[in-house]
Amino acid sequence: MNIYAKLTILCLFLVLFTAGVLSFFADQKVEQTLKEEIVRSMTQQSKGISSDIGRFMYSRLNDVRMAARNLYFTNPNADPEILTQRLQELEDINNLYYSFSYFDMNRVRIADSKRISIGRQHPNSLYWTKLGPEQNETVDVSKSESVGRVIMHFASKVKASDNSDIGVLVGRILVDELFKIVDEYTLSSDTTRTLDIHLIDGAGTVLYSNIDPSNILNTQYEQFELISSLNEPGVNFLETQDALYFVTRETNYLSFTGNDWALILSVPKERAYAPLSQIREQILWAVLPVLALTIILALIAANFFVKPIVKLSLAAEELSKGNLDVELPIGSKDEIGKLAKQMANTSQSLIGQIEEQRQTNKQLIDQKTQIEMQKNQLVSVSSQIRDSISYAERIQRSTLPPISTLRSIFPESFVMYRPKDIIGGDFYWFERVRRGNNEFMIVACGDCTGHGVPGAIMSIMGSNQLTNIVYYQNYLDPKKIISRLDKVIKFELQRETDEVNRDGMEIGICVIDLDTLKMEYAGAGIPLRLMKHGDDKLTIYKTPRMMVGGIEGDEQEVHAQLVKEVIQLDAKDRIFLSSDGYQDQFGGENDKKFMSKNFHKLIEESSDKPLLEQQKIIEKTFSEWSKNTSQTDDVCVLGFEVK
Repeated sequence: MNIYAKLTILCLFLVLFTAGVLSFFADQKVEQTLKEEIVRSMTQQSKGISSDIGRFMYSRLNDVRMAARNLYFTNPNADPEILTQRLQELEDINNLYYSFSYFDMNRVRIADSKRISIGRQHPNSLYWTKLGPEQNETVDVSKSESVGRVIMHFASKVKASDNSDIGVLVGRILVDELFKIVDEYTLSSDTTRTLDIHLIDGAGTVLYSNIDPSNILNTQYEQFELISSLNEPGVNFLETQDALYFVTRETNYLSFTGNDWALILSVPKERAYAPLSQIREQILWAVLPVLALTIILALIAANFFVKPIVKLSLAAEELSKGNLDVELPIGSKDEIGKLAKQMANTSQSLIGQIEEQRQTNKQLIDQKTQIEMQKNQLVSVSSQIRDSISYAERIQRSTLPPISTLRSIFPESFVMYRPKDIIGGDFYWFERVRRGNNEFMIVACGDCTGHGVPGAIMSIMGSNQLTNIVYYQNYLDPKKIISRLDKVIKFELQRETDEVNRDGMEIGICVIDLDTLKMEYAGAGIPLRLMKHGDDKLTIYKTPRMMVGGIEGDEQEVHAQLVKEVIQLDAKDRIFLSSDGYQDQFGGENDKKFMSKNFHKLIEESSDKPLLEQQKIIEKTFSEWSKNTSQTDDVCVLGFEVK
């Protein structure tokens, strides 16, 4: 078989093979791309719908929570008729709500915005079950006993001035309102490819369905067993033989803890992949004409190139023998002619390339030498920076008082001080002072804006100014100390008195009369945690969320914004001051924040131990929590026990 026949057969084979392979992979790629687009679209919509539901639930629960704090409801002796009028006003303000009711703690309906079932005891329904001793608010979806329709209930306990439970405020929203949030969603912009949307509780009961609203609360989701194992955070994707499922477990939204609900978006494959058949048909009609034309061109090319290829083959034999000066008898200006010309110039090009490579190697050696010099310079600069920061650490440490000062008054005391970097923005300050015949112990804990060098500068400024204000200006009232500190920092940073700036520090200051053990406390951003001897619960005195050095107003206006607590201490009482670095530390199995509630629980559960042993527990817990995560912020925890 001559070369012409071989080339012709080869061209035809390559054309057909290439067309088949390209068609196969194009079809696979189109299907894969369509599936990825479906997964991306449904994942985004799952996140969006879940976020909308969470935001809706949080906002409505917050409405009821804020209303429950109204003085009309927190008054245990309020007139039921006045309460009913207030509930009607709440209903008029927000047309989302179907009605509002106010119950006492025995589930007796005291007032109702629609004046329904007043004076009757409500059955022990789901949201009453959820409102336990530790649960002040909740949400559920159930059929209302008084309305007779499926309702979203938003319930919040009403607290008296002594924080005791005196009643429950319930807001009702028809589940139909949820339809306005979770309306009709489709794949991409194709309105014919709609999604099936269901919202279920932890037992699989249907709370919402855009397919059959009549099944709400009446049946269990038919694929509950299939999707019950999908508990990963975010959107869980499941593909079955007939459909695609996207399951999103309800997550916390701000302070709303959720109800263990699951959002399910599903679409049958037949509906999801409907565009695939049309795309395949379009590809086929596009490929067939190209394939026919390619075959014709292949036959022409085989005939056109066969003769030049023979000449090129003979010349290649000469080149293989080392004859780099061979002349090729091909004068065409097509690719074969160009190839022949390139082959004729191969030896000359090779010599030039070798020389060029030699120059390139020299340049690389020069560049390597220059990089080594730059590396050495960087190492030197880095060493200087480390030495400077280490010296700054010694300066900052020198401004912090020795723990012996605190232990001279309270032998059982400790300070856990861990800057995020070598130096940090947290600081502590305490000193024993005398005013007349009385002696006082002043203890402070501060958390400056930022960490590292900027935070350290602010902490040194704060520590020095506290010494100046207490010693040289004879301030003893914690509110006056903080308001004067705010004024001094504004002056040091050259700020105008009416300038609003978040840079500064959070601080808490205790002033303890050592004769009477009466303690005055004031703070900005840092709460006081008190564990009374014999109690098993921590008492927390919150402070205004303000930044000292950035509070709006002059010294008198700042003083008026602060709150002072006066507390009579007893022997064995324990006081804790802490920056937010401990509770904000990320870690644990799910790399989440430690949170304030866990910090409080840790203090309560270890309060039966000696204070120094409690310190070890606090430090060990922090180390184990952050074991696999870098430190998030500066940490300062200060504790002492009254002698």
